[in-house]
Amino acid sequence: MKPIFALLLLSLLSACAIHRGHEPPGSVDVAAEKVAVLAAMDRYMTAISAKDYATMIAMNMPNSMTWSARPGKDGKVEPVPRPNNFWTDPANQNSNAHRERYWSPTVLMRGPLAVVWAPYEFWVNGKTSHCGVDVFDFVKVEGKWRVANAMWTVEAAACESLRPNDGAQIRPVD
Repeated sequence: MKPIFALLLLSLLSACAIHRGHEPPGSVDVAAEKVAVLAAMDRYMTAISAKDYATMIAMNMPNSMTWSARPGKDGKVEPVPRPNNFWTDPANQNSNAHRERYWSPTVLMRGPLAVVWAPYEFWVNGKTSHCGVDVFDFVKVEGKWRVANAMWTVEAAACESLRPNDGAQIRPVD
């Protein structure tokens, strides 16, 4: 029995050593980088709400895309693709006031890549339009986190179930 236990222990220790060897070169402070990713997400949400297209353009990667999953005419959810620059094109603008806020973000990252998954609420002219889940892909280029792609669900009936109990969790803070 002792040889089997020793073999199991050796296997576990080897697995730990292998795991440690898979960290990206030049590992950074992951907690600090997650804070930086959320700060970038906050800047982007603030830019959406302020219609600050210059900031949005500066934060978007070239050729980035968005996908929204929204109810279609037949009631089925359909994915709608658009290039990120659709949202900043003057031809697609209107006079409506927009506001977007999110909460309870989950941030996954490795090296220069990060993903933020968070419930959100979107307002048009001071009234809730819909809620859903945002998924933003970020890439770190020249020391700055930029939006590579974004996806979101459009769920008008989900706001009550998605809103946080504690409003202090809502980001970005006004």
